[in-house]
Amino acid sequence: MQVDLTQARRIAQANAGRRLISEDEITTTGIAALTGWHPTTITRRAADPTSGFPPRLRPGVFRLDDVVAYLRRQETPDDDTLLRLPEFAALQEVAAPAVNQYAGHPYLVQRNDPANADSKGRPRWRYGDLITFWYEIRPSRGRQPAGRPDTLLPKVRTLLDAALAAGRTLDEATVIEEVGVKAPRARRLLAAAARPQPLDDDQRAALRPRVEQILREAAAHGTRVTVPALAEQLTIRVQDARALLAEARERLRAQTPPPAPAPRPMNPNLATTVQLLRQARADGTTLTGSQVAAHVGVKKRQGCRLLAQAIVYLAAEQ
Repeated sequence: MQVDLTQARRIAQANAGRRLISEDEITTTGIAALTGWHPTTITRRAADPTSGFPPRLRPGVFRLDDVVAYLRRQETPDDDTLLRLPEFAALQEVAAPAVNQYAGHPYLVQRNDPANADSKGRPRWRYGDLITFWYEIRPSRGRQPAGRPDTLLPKVRTLLDAALAAGRTLDEATVIEEVGVKAPRARRLLAAAARPQPLDDDQRAALRPRVEQILREAAAHGTRVTVPALAEQLTIRVQDARALLAEARERLRAQTPPPAPAPRPMNPNLATTVQLLRQARADGTTLTGSQVAAHVGVKKRQGCRLLAQAIVYLAAEQ
């Protein structure tokens, strides 16, 4: 990690808090401000004798020169090193939200391999992919004004379509040779051409049945369809996936009939009265309210009411 000693000394003094430290010392809070690490991480490394972290001069205070030397010894990860977005932000010396806001960017969504997740299921990306995104693809007003794409992008897309049709891959060297640009711009053009393009009305209409089928299968398996997963599965933009998913859910909700109301449980006394009335009709006899009241154990008026309800119930059955 590239650390300037003068800047580190200034950060150490600005983050000393209530502690009295000299110009050659730095606190745990100062190291956190200098590196972007969490104070707990610093404390854990300082307590681990195998980490190589410099020892404390006193609780919460370290020698500045030793800390700077330790940070300078830290190697830059190689391209295949897997990092979470907050870890990459710490390496770039920016706040974590500045990187986390791009978690749904199509470039990162396409390169988010679930097998690379850490033990807690948090997504991780290759350091090489993160570097490419941060310096070549990340939206930047200075490099790419809104609404003004690179004028050479259509030509590179044509080259990419021709290569895919021929079963080949379009590499950076071919773009440099065919388009006549330098390597950084070639990388940006190649990445932009590979990103999904906005869907037109015909493409949306063609994808709607497939999205509905995906939702039905997910409901049958008791799983949930997320916008990033749908965008990756269909190779479309996250914005288009979000719109298609909302439309499909609304159509399926309209097609699903409302659930039938659950039948109300029958009163036990009424059930007994219905059984008595069926038996009386089968025997060809007459059932009275008094008989119902005596059999069920209620007053005569209640027996007459139960008999009337039983007559209505049997009439509805027929």
